[in-house]
Amino acid sequence: MENKMPRKISLFIALGVGLLIPQGASAANITLCGASPGGLWSLIGAGVDAAVRELDPSSTVTYQTSSGGFANIAQLKAGSCDIGIVHAGEALIAKKGDAPFDAPVEGIEALALVYDKAPMHFLVTKAFADEYKLSSIGDLAKGDIPLNLVSNRRGILPAILLEKSLNQVDVEYDNIEVDGGSIQYEGSSGAAEIMQNGRADMWVNATFIGTSAVKTIADSRDVTLLSVPDDVVQYMIDNYGSQAVTVPAGGYPWVEEDVKTFGARAALVVSADADPEMVTLVATAINKHADKVAEVHKAMSSFTPEFAASLDVLPYNPVAAKIYGISAE
Repeated sequence: MENKMPRKISLFIALGVGLLIPQGASAANITLCGASPGGLWSLIGAGVDAAVRELDPSSTVTYQTSSGGFANIAQLKAGSCDIGIVHAGEALIAKKGDAPFDAPVEGIEALALVYDKAPMHFLVTKAFADEYKLSSIGDLAKGDIPLNLVSNRRGILPAILLEKSLNQVDVEYDNIEVDGGSIQYEGSSGAAEIMQNGRADMWVNATFIGTSAVKTIADSRDVTLLSVPDDVVQYMIDNYGSQAVTVPAGGYPWVEEDVKTFGARAALVVSADADPEMVTLVATAINKHADKVAEVHKAMSSFTPEFAASLDVLPYNPVAAKIYGISAE
């Protein structure tokens, strides 16, 4: 599909030579599609804008809200966004053509890895874990466990990863309900409230260690974390671009032993037919001014040009790869 972005970039990069700013060129107004306003993704958008402005003060990156990574992939392909933020798992689901897509989506390329190690928290009340002798999600397969589970919204990546990982230990949602349990789907804040109010035994989401939602639940109820078996972690790595993550002992005051799980990664992506001059501008800004992105949130503190170039489950846009000095594959 033709990428309809009629613009001239105010900055041309001569790789290995320097910056050439032609007189009379118009500034770039780049649209970056993220998610809801006020979250980490919007801060990342602000950081990318700051990096671009540092390189070329006449250019801007405008953050556009959306329903998330799946929507951003569709908007990239339609030419409605120049750049999208997606989880690696969302890009791999699109490539396979799994739901919510009707067919495989080709031509999504990485521009930069923005963060990783957002561990999947299988947070369960300690009383429930003690009663049913649960230390791993694999223990849920014993059956006759009336688990009231609260998941993120149906159809978004954390909800998909939750169900797929439970399926790998032979836990099916239908069986949970047969055993007297329930599955509730809520957005992040609503799900945490359900857990706080005692209407669920387990809350699951991919989020950074120390996130306020977990702390708020733990202030209301005694909780613990279930680990994930190694073979399930590997399955999530192979199929959804996840990574092995350990919540260390002491990561929360009530975590006494290391807890193995898997974590989500997110990236800036572009369509394969993206404007090369736009990619040049943004990739060069990241390469030269990654600190502008790193300073937007403590979760972004490890963001460097080397980190941006380290995603291993999607091909990089060739223009960005050349700027980072890496292979596009």
